[in-house]
This record gives sequence, C-alpha cells and structure tokens, in this order.
Amino acid sequence: MEQPLPARQDVLAIVARSASAEVARLKEIEANPSVTPARGRWPINTNWISATFFVGAMKLADVAAVPDVLDFSLHTARRFNHAHQGDGAPVHLINADDQAIGDLYQAIYLRTGSPGVLMPLKQRLDYTVPYLTFMPQPDKLVWWWCDSLFMAPPVLARMSVITGDPKYLHAMDVQWWRTYEKLYDKEQHLYARDARFIDRRSANGRKIFWARGEGWVLAGLARVLEVMPADFPSRPRYVALFQEMAARIASLQQDDGLWRASLLDTQAFPEPETSGTAFYTYALAFGINHGLLDRSAYLPVVLKGWEGLNRYVLPSGILGQVQSAGDQPVPTRRETTALYSSGGFILAGLEVADLGRPVTALPIALPTPPALAYHASDMRDVPIPPDATPEVARELTRRAAERQAVQDLAFDPMVADPQYRSPVEGKWVGGKP
Repeated sequence: MEQPLPARQDVLAIVARSASAEVARLKEIEANPSVTPARGRWPINTNWISATFFVGAMKLADVAAVPDVLDFSLHTARRFNHAHQGDGAPVHLINADDQAIGDLYQAIYLRTGSPGVLMPLKQRLDYTVPYLTFMPQPDKLVWWWCDSLFMAPPVLARMSVITGDPKYLHAMDVQWWRTYEKLYDKEQHLYARDARFIDRRSANGRKIFWARGEGWVLAGLARVLEVMPADFPSRPRYVALFQEMAARIASLQQDDGLWRASLLDTQAFPEPETSGTAFYTYALAFGINHGLLDRSAYLPVVLKGWEGLNRYVLPSGILGQVQSAGDQPVPTRRETTALYSSGGFILAGLEVADLGRPVTALPIALPTPPALAYHASDMRDVPIPPDATPEVARELTRRAAERQAVQDLAFDPMVADPQYRSPVEGKWVGGKP
C-alpha cells in the first residue's frame, strides 16, 4: 500500500514561507549594508548562488500567490539590467556559474514578451557556443566542474526552445558529454567534482563524491530533460544517465532520510547535509512525476527525504544544516543557510506537491510569451493625485505631455519597420529581409 502523501497546499505553504523568508532577509541586508561584511551576510547579486534561488522562486510564482517573491525577482532583474557577472576576460564570459542567472531572465521573458530581457543573455550565450564545440577537442573543458551541469545546460536548452535555434542545445550536448567522459565514474555512477578528485581519496581510503556536487548534476539533468525535445537524438542517453544516477543516489540515502556530505564515507562527516538532499528530493520526485522513475521504488525515498528536510527548517522558515559554498565535503551546522539550498528546497517542494497528480509526459511546453505591452517612453505614468498642489499638478501635467510626445514622435521598430525582426527569435515579422 502506498504511503500517504503530504497535502499539496501544505507543501506549497512550506516552500512559500521559505521563499518569503529569504526575500525578507535579503531586503533587511540591503537596508543595512554597513553590517553585512561583519556579520558574514551578503546581498543579492547575479551569481550562481542567487541564480539557484531564483530558479525555484520563479517556478513557485507560476503555481502560488507569492507577490513578494515575484516582485523581488523582477526588481532584481531590473536592478542588474538583466546582465551577468564576468569582468570581461573571455574565461569569465563563458563561465557557466555566471550564466545560471539566465534562467531568471528567460522566466521573465516568458511572462512579459519583452525582448530586451533576453538580449544580454543571448549575447553571452552566442559568445559561448563556439567554445563549447571547439575543435579539435581541447584537453581542458569549458564545464570542468560538475556543478556547471546545473548552471548552464538548462539555460542553453531552454534558449533553443525560446528562439527556435538549435545551436544552443547542440552546443550544450557536445560539452555535456565531454564533461561526462572526463568526470563520470562508470563504476560508481557518480561524478567527480573535478579532475582533482578522480584519484583523490578520503582519510578512510574512500573515493570522494560530494553530495551537493552530485545534486547539481542530477537536478541539472532533470531541468534539461524538462525542455529537451522528445526527438533530440541523444535524449535517450540523458534519460539513461538520469536513471542510472538516480538509482545510485537512492541507494546512498541514510536512515534519517538525508544524505551525507561525502556520499561513500559517511563516517568522515556523519552529520546530515541538506543542500544535496534538497536537489536529490527534487530530481527523484521529478522523475516520478514525469514517468522517468518507477513510482513504487522511488516514492519512499522522496517522502523520506522530504520529511528529513523539514526537520531542518529553522524557525525563520529557511532550511538549515547546509554546507556552505565550496568544492568538496566539509562539516555542516544546523544554523547554516544558503540561497542555493533554499532554491533547491523550493524545487523539491514543488515536485513533492505534484506527487498526487497524474504523470506528465516530457518535454513540458514552455508558455507562449504574451504580446508585448509597452509605452515608447520609459517615463512612468503618474496620475495627478486629488490633493496635489498647483506646483505638483503643473509638473505632472508637463511630464504627461513629455511622455506622450515620445509616443507620438519616436521611431518604433515594432510599429514602423515592415521588416521588423525580433532581437530574441530573429524572425522577420513584417516582411522579408
């Protein structure tokens, strides 16, 4: 007999509370920047840590009323002008960690239809694509660390779906399997974090497989399979890899439902680690919900993982017992939190919430962006308040006239150019080039 499932609304309430708590925490940090360095708290930015939170946050906003989370996500994107980290050196411009924030920009584009949201991302990916497929194959990888398989591949896969251009998915595919050949242990069915760990052993003589590192890969596989076309030639390889890793990960779950920082050497770090657990719970539940994994075999693992995670939710609503940013197993503490873990926790909860629903075939169709609603002027429309002074009323009237002048006088490509081409999809809308 199948285990009872947690109520969908209860699960959504848990992750919504967690997301709102992170947003409140970040706003408080922003309001008090002078205390941030001393207290070891850092504000929001566009790096992989923040990007992972936004992956979960935007998916949550699609299914639950979380206006504070959605508004903060949109505000952050505008604040950074839909841009990316990287100081201009080519090695930074192609860094997967800095491209992970593209998921947020893609989600906003799908909500708004605004091409400007995606233009910086498209530029960054267009620059990167040739190096992902560089020939002859270099000795060094672009995605040389296993975490990168969560950061960039889903963004590239989704970019091909959004633009209709297969080059992003093709480049992703080439580099993914190059990374696989270098880092995947075909006996253990796990990834080395990077080449340094292939031959490295723990003090107990065990191979070192880092819990969150494997979580990045398994969750990255789920996110790629979510959008990869059903007829993509190498899709069966991704499915097989996902199933193979899922079986190995499930076998390493501990009695409390969580996993340890060093998967094969639980004595080295005996305390639970929740960021890896969150990504495993997400990916395994995703596999059940989309017919990739056998429900009877994996549902107990998922429910045990979800129950275990909830034991480490702090009074604030934020998940604790998280390993801090790093590249290998280290001890964890209950009070330690991280945005990437909160993002993983939200993703896990969203899939757990769907366990009572019918299996949904993959890929999942992306929503069609709405027709772009815009005004030619970037000046905000400010109505004259009833209690405005004559001076304020005059200024607002003048501003309204100026705003209307932009609408009347500005050349607008979408209106005036019969050969208007979308800067995102590259399609000629009004005629032929």
